[in-house]
Amino acid sequence: MQIKRYEVLDIQDAIELIKRDLGEDAVIISTRQVSGSNDLGFFGKPFLEVVAAIDYKDEDLKPSSENNNINQNLLSPLYDDIKFLKDNFESIVEDKIIYILNTKFEEIKLTLDEIKFNLNLLKDEKTKIKEKESDLLMFLDNLAFDRKMSTRLIEVFFKDIKLANFKPEEKIEYFKRFFKKIIEKKVEKKKLAPMTDNKIIIALVGNSGVGKTATVAKLCAKFVFEKNMHLSVCSLDSLKIGGYETLKNYARKLKIDFAAIKDVEGLKAFISSSPSDVIIIDTFAVNHNNIFQLNNLAKFLDIFKGKIQVELLLQAQLKNTDAVRAYESFRNKVGVNSIIITKTDESHCLGNLAEIFLLNDSTVDFITKGENVPEDIEDATTQNIYSLFFPSPKY
Repeated sequence: MQIKRYEVLDIQDAIELIKRDLGEDAVIISTRQVSGSNDLGFFGKPFLEVVAAIDYKDEDLKPSSENNNINQNLLSPLYDDIKFLKDNFESIVEDKIIYILNTKFEEIKLTLDEIKFNLNLLKDEKTKIKEKESDLLMFLDNLAFDRKMSTRLIEVFFKDIKLANFKPEEKIEYFKRFFKKIIEKKVEKKKLAPMTDNKIIIALVGNSGVGKTATVAKLCAKFVFEKNMHLSVCSLDSLKIGGYETLKNYARKLKIDFAAIKDVEGLKAFISSSPSDVIIIDTFAVNHNNIFQLNNLAKFLDIFKGKIQVELLLQAQLKNTDAVRAYESFRNKVGVNSIIITKTDESHCLGNLAEIFLLNDSTVDFITKGENVPEDIEDATTQNIYSLFFPSPKY
């Protein structure tokens, strides 16, 4: 069996390379999304690792009959041995791996014990350092900040400053002040401008359960009632039971144009023929770990790349690693350029989304809470985001 590994940005690139190197009969064994990294460790661009393989053909192993100088009687036993190895390759490799793991286990254990001993030598000094930071770290832990993220931010915010010179409450206020500056950069509002045929086009994307359809309804009401703009809305989510009908009924109440879109050509036709100032697209749910689903969504939005506002919906209670992975997956595949944080009323605070605010190209446009339309959607501002990260204590 011949096995090759590829690192690509897109599965289609991998398929072309596999066909070129291994032929049409090759199969993909595994795919894995791998995050890159830069100096800070969390701003890297992910890539796709693909492993493919192809079986050797039996005729490739048989002795050649064209070379009369080769003694066929000598090669036949060798061919039988090679065929045996080929047929039993997986079990032989498995036995070998188990043997190696068993023989190396004790060596690894001894190495870990040595590392543990060396770390214990530094324990007293590290404990002194942690005591100086513990009050601030505990404060951030209670606000759902990831511990690694908190430590990194403390290093950046307090660079060349001795924490011992600060009182506990002073360290907390100092940290909050600098984090507020990060928030300010992420919510700097850029005026929505027509990008396609003098129309503003906004597509909402995200995982299942983030509240896309409800947020579409809230945005529709916001543009109609607050901004007094002519609006159209369409749904690509024609397979979801209830979602398409719910949005259609809501559009009827607002007296705005609605269409259920089934393919790319239908979307192009709807946008080109719409007389509206703003068009909002409700997309189907996509699992950010599913490359097939991401590619399917990209087929609809690629034709408008650079001419459409793609808003990624992230739930307020989403885990830090899941939020970052979701953002990077949707950004790389469908060109996300803004974020809407949803269901903020279901989360105590937003510390778990802190890393999203540190990504270079992320911006936050709206936040939503509750089920009321249009009251439960707000433009993201420094103040309302800051209050979600650092909520006032309740007495």
